[in-house]
Amino acid sequence: MKSTIVENYTLPSKGLIYKTPFNPDITLRSMTLAEEMRRLQIAEDIYRPMSEVIDDCIETKLPISSYDMCIGDYQFLLHKLRIVTYGSDYKLSVICPTCGEINELNVNLGILETVVLPDNYQDLVEITLPRSGDIVKLKFQTPRMLDTISKEKREMKKQFPDFKGDPTMLITLQNVIDEINGRKLTKQALQEYIKNAQMLDVQYLLQSVNKLSNCVGIDPIINFTCKECGAEGTASFRFTPEFLTPTVI
Repeated sequence: MKSTIVENYTLPSKGLIYKTPFNPDITLRSMTLAEEMRRLQIAEDIYRPMSEVIDDCIETKLPISSYDMCIGDYQFLLHKLRIVTYGSDYKLSVICPTCGEINELNVNLGILETVVLPDNYQDLVEITLPRSGDIVKLKFQTPRMLDTISKEKREMKKQFPDFKGDPTMLITLQNVIDEINGRKLTKQALQEYIKNAQMLDVQYLLQSVNKLSNCVGIDPIINFTCKECGAEGTASFRFTPEFLTPTVI
């Protein structure tokens, strides 16, 4: 009896945002114990083991690893891998915003909306800062980039133990800015530019990065009706142990 589940999907980015565009249609198979052992390996890079598992389970040959896909494609693949491996039922606790009652939901992952890359996504890639007027070209965040940001934060804290403040914004912007006014800056020059940027421009940059990331992937909004007061509510999807180690008995 065949026990491997295989499904076909189309990446929400349509394969268009990468250096070399590719066919976004993929075939995904369910995980085995071999992949689960790889997923559970201890690693400093949080996203790398899961990306390797996803790559193993993609039966379609792709020119790029999920580790270097945009976060939207990566999360899409993660959701679909969970569905083909364990099914679409996902237990999640949410709090009613009206009465505060905790609701135990059984979310159908298969009906969460997929946000497909809009035709005008380039308008989100290249932005004009409101204070300086500089034109900034952004990169889509990837799992590798998020691991790099975490690594650079750890290294900065080791190198400068007396550093005051949280370097997250600085390091994040260093990694997501591709060009400024049509020029690629050195790491040092880019760091100085960001450090001296006006906070209005910084907030605009950070919100633009989030907007770019959210223009493709899985819509995280879940609608529910409170079992206690009957009010309609919404909650944001979140990962719990039930996602990749679900209760099955």
